[in-house]
Amino acid sequence: MAKIREFLAKNRMTQDELCKRLGLSRDTLVDGDDKKIGLAIKTAFGKGAPIVDDSMEALAPWARKFPVRSLQRQGLIPQNIQGAELVSAIFRFMGVASTDGFNSYYSAVQNTVNPQTYAAWIRLGELRATRSDKEFSINKKMIVDNLLSLRRNTIFKSQEKGYFRTSVKEILNNSGIEFFEVEPFITAPLPICACFWVGNQPVIQVPTNTMNDSQFLEAVFHAVGHILLHPKRTMCLIAPQAAQGENKPANHKHSLPTASNIEKCDEAMRFAQDLLLTEAEECELICNGHFMERRCITHFAGQFHVRPGILVERLQQQGMISLRSPLNDFKQAV
Repeated sequence: MAKIREFLAKNRMTQDELCKRLGLSRDTLVDGDDKKIGLAIKTAFGKGAPIVDDSMEALAPWARKFPVRSLQRQGLIPQNIQGAELVSAIFRFMGVASTDGFNSYYSAVQNTVNPQTYAAWIRLGELRATRSDKEFSINKKMIVDNLLSLRRNTIFKSQEKGYFRTSVKEILNNSGIEFFEVEPFITAPLPICACFWVGNQPVIQVPTNTMNDSQFLEAVFHAVGHILLHPKRTMCLIAPQAAQGENKPANHKHSLPTASNIEKCDEAMRFAQDLLLTEAEECELICNGHFMERRCITHFAGQFHVRPGILVERLQQQGMISLRSPLNDFKQAV
């Protein structure tokens, strides 16, 4: 156990994270066979020659579902490997000791169209994140105030491309939350947003593609909601859903939160939507009856101190105006 504590301290990793990545229970980590645990740690985090055994050969089809060629081009796994060697390389890149460890730690991706691709995308962000040894201090009021300043901030189309995302990054970083833009893999539909913890550091990650400002803000606010409401270091991924016929949360028609606990995702979504536009504000807008007119959107945007695109997005989610409405030009790409 002393060696495990030394490993955790050196790598600024929590015991819970290590258990999930190795696919082991806490009791097994504390009281289990030292050689077996040591082998699992070397499989997931070792240096030099990879750990390969005969059982890995059967996992080759699972490993080939990862974006192997893209990972090889980026130098993240070796070239010209297959079979058990490929499985071992994937384990080491993902920081897991087995498929049980992968399923446990990356449970948030399990219901998506391609779990391996989304997990690899999240892993790229994990490798960039700062592993802090200090506990993250949640100042909910400060973070909410900062988010509301984003909601009220009007960014004109003439401004420099990427300015809005830069503002988001600065505000989140000042709140103690790391924010990354990570290039997505082409082997799965574009992810929308992910949040996770690297040791004691909360991270929010979005793809490098552009999306309209209201969708972007909703995704970021949703992720912040997860961090603020569920400080037990849960992971959340917002991505296209895998199966037909699954229930989607209200007001979230185009994507499905795929966390291990959907109730937590629903709570975080409500937190995001209340910050974007409260229920009372939404009712006032709809009851006005002229919400398909540009002057109405402009008027209420000023009254609520909210970006016009957010009003248009909410009305479209409620089915009040068409998805092809001329008002879509209020929704600027960021």
